[in-house]
Amino acid sequence: MILQSLYELYGRLADDPAFEISEPGFSPQKISFKIWLHPSGELHDILDARKPNEKGKMLPDRIQVLGESKPSGSGINPCFLWDNQTYLLGRTPDGKDASFAQLRFEGFREKHLAAEEEINSESFGAVCRFLEKWSAERLSGFQILNEVGTGFGVFQMVGATRPVHESEDIKRWWRENLPSNEAADMGQCLLTGESAPIARLHPKIKGIAGAQSAGASLVSFNDAAYESYGKTQSYNSPVGEDAAFRYGTALNAMLNGPKSHKHRMRIGDTTCVFWTDRESLVEDIFAEFASDGSHAVEQVQDPQVRQKLEVFLKALRQGREADAELDSSPDATRFYLLGLAPNAARLSVRFFYQSSLSELLSNLRAHRRDLEIIREFESPVGKRRADSDFPAYWEFLRETVRQGDDPSPLLGGAMLRSILEATPYPESLFTAILRRVHIERSVNYIKAAAIKSVLVRNHKKSIHIMLDQENKESSYLLGRLFAILEKIQEEGHREQTGRSLDKTIRETYFSTACSTPAAVFSRIEQLSTHHRRHLNPGRKVQFDRMIADVKWPQEPSVGIKKSHNLEEQGLFILGYYHQRRSLFSKVEADSAVATA
Repeated sequence: MILQSLYELYGRLADDPAFEISEPGFSPQKISFKIWLHPSGELHDILDARKPNEKGKMLPDRIQVLGESKPSGSGINPCFLWDNQTYLLGRTPDGKDASFAQLRFEGFREKHLAAEEEINSESFGAVCRFLEKWSAERLSGFQILNEVGTGFGVFQMVGATRPVHESEDIKRWWRENLPSNEAADMGQCLLTGESAPIARLHPKIKGIAGAQSAGASLVSFNDAAYESYGKTQSYNSPVGEDAAFRYGTALNAMLNGPKSHKHRMRIGDTTCVFWTDRESLVEDIFAEFASDGSHAVEQVQDPQVRQKLEVFLKALRQGREADAELDSSPDATRFYLLGLAPNAARLSVRFFYQSSLSELLSNLRAHRRDLEIIREFESPVGKRRADSDFPAYWEFLRETVRQGDDPSPLLGGAMLRSILEATPYPESLFTAILRRVHIERSVNYIKAAAIKSVLVRNHKKSIHIMLDQENKESSYLLGRLFAILEKIQEEGHREQTGRSLDKTIRETYFSTACSTPAAVFSRIEQLSTHHRRHLNPGRKVQFDRMIADVKWPQEPSVGIKKSHNLEEQGLFILGYYHQRRSLFSKVEADSAVATA
């Protein structure tokens, strides 16, 4: 299904010049330098072909060349009218002797001289004369070759606007002399269902983080143990040569092409690539949304992309009736997301998700509904931006580890899959967040949202967005009580000393109160009587009523539980977070009234 989806995508991408899709026998390559020649074959100069990006960094230029990729293997395998410095100019790589480069330069030269008579082109003849005259001893005179390193180069004539290999005569000859399929095994292609020459090797996929720079195989058989029915190599998964070229070209275009920023993102060691089966607004902005959530609108500079993001977020917030603004037929448009990870010279498929756009949007809305909780910062405070009402998936992963550490890549993939498929969230997310809360003794908006979402979806708990006065679960009530006692301590200390506390009961008792409440609650309630004495009478009455509202529903005969399981710890944390936000929201409202 993966290969078939990519095969079908090739036709759409090929019709869009922005993707620079190649025809069979050609491929886009990163070119770092150009060898400029006179018509006689004399060298004019070797110049930098790289171009600066928006940050001023010099990057290779993407140019369509003859051949689908640099041939693999350790033998002598020259390309045609392009290659690296060893083949083009006889430069000896570090750690190799002079004969290594000499043999490869000679192989490149003989390949071109053998084709000169058939091609019958003046510019190609100039390349042949250059190859006959060139000596590697002249390499030291061109500093640019040291800068570009192992990058590829091409030939270009002085005064010409295009490289030599882009001549129509040369391209016509190349098409006519592509390797014949007559010797290939014929069979039924798994992707098209038609009889066709079967590809012995599948295309190399480039642009996967951590994989070999020369590319890695998505389909390959390197051991007899994986073969069957006497078939060898990729004949075990028969795909026609044309179909293999199409799916490989489409995947490489999204991973490593000029539009790759629109189609790929990274989750730990997994590179994700996504697309729709026809042009869609969602395809244009999904990368930005996945990377920054609803904050993407603030991050994006392009006004057109920002407008599309606003339409997308509006559809998520308003419901299915707004889907039509995203796509003319969201039920028919298909969305695909493929997660690939490196595995030596091969690729591992971490996950493959496919659905209609309407189903995708419905699942994203379900995710937003499950995690929705009162935010810590509803509006910007100083340099701190407001909390996102739709956090990016990585914001949850970041809260599972210490600052600076990398989250589990397996957790990242599982988290994204649960969001897209509306399946239960990984329990490891829940336990990791609880562990960080115990260690840090603090609960921020993202942690609270993550805990709520797991309890709602996985454990079928009914949890409100804001403080729930009707929730009578003991652990939730104890979390609320802890927040009230902490607030009493803060205000009592401020009334007594005129300054804020550096350390509250949260730093000392929160973790124990959350997991084994019976061990500490009597102690912290006794401590609160000291701080309550310093409050003014009106405030003291307010707090007494709050404590009574929380403690009254609890069963006196049962008492405070000796320990909480993980689910109860999550409820305790949410009770604390809800009550804390309620207390501060009232203070903020009172301050606003006083200011007015």
